[in-house]
Amino acid sequence: MASGHTGRPGQQPNAKEVGPLRIIDLTLGYSHGMPAYGTAWYSQVEIRPLMTPETDPTGHGRRFSQFVFNPHNATHVDAPSHFVPGGKNVSDLEPDRFIGPALVLDLTHRGLYEPVTADDLEAAAGGRMRPGLRLLLRTDYVDRHWGDPDFWQKPPYLAPSAADWCVEQGAALVGLDFLTEEPGDRDFPVHRRLLEADIPILEYLRNLKALRGPIVWLMAAPMLVEGAEAAPVRALAVEGGVPYGDG
Repeated sequence: MASGHTGRPGQQPNAKEVGPLRIIDLTLGYSHGMPAYGTAWYSQVEIRPLMTPETDPTGHGRRFSQFVFNPHNATHVDAPSHFVPGGKNVSDLEPDRFIGPALVLDLTHRGLYEPVTADDLEAAAGGRMRPGLRLLLRTDYVDRHWGDPDFWQKPPYLAPSAADWCVEQGAALVGLDFLTEEPGDRDFPVHRRLLEADIPILEYLRNLKALRGPIVWLMAAPMLVEGAEAAPVRALAVEGGVPYGDG
């Protein structure tokens, strides 16, 4: 069985130069036994061997695995149906929603258990926000605190006013490296506001600190899973040599 990973993210290279392009991995990956939200119904990630080279009955040394996971464990997209009855599922969302220019907002001044407000977003955008841009909200919380026992109890979080701002500005999606809701708020006002406006939420990003410019080219299409409210994502940013890629 694959070994668990409960420490800080970022064991793989964070960025790679490919000709004129710089590719930055923004993904918190799935691993066996990784931290999970602490409630009884929330499943743990399991990566189970179905066949190993030693047990392959054909003698060809094949390997097969089975993944058992809740898509909300690591970097993933929430579709409207996560909170909106009859809303769009992941399989209903157009791929171009997840591929294109994204505006990176530096919110690292926000500390533990502090709200990110509409005023914060407006100030960080600096007049660069345009309808149809994807938003990447950076606090570095996942990079600093993933694996902490109280990870879900102390993060910065989006205030409802911030969700209103994203809707009013016409964001194509909202991605973030901290928690969407205030810990303990069971009304989920931010999820509801964004998803009712058909704005997908890209959660559990990491490594936004590696981005050099305020605008990058984002590639974060979710796995195509029919009828699902969420799906895993390999989120990548590209800088240099692409439209809008140099900010």
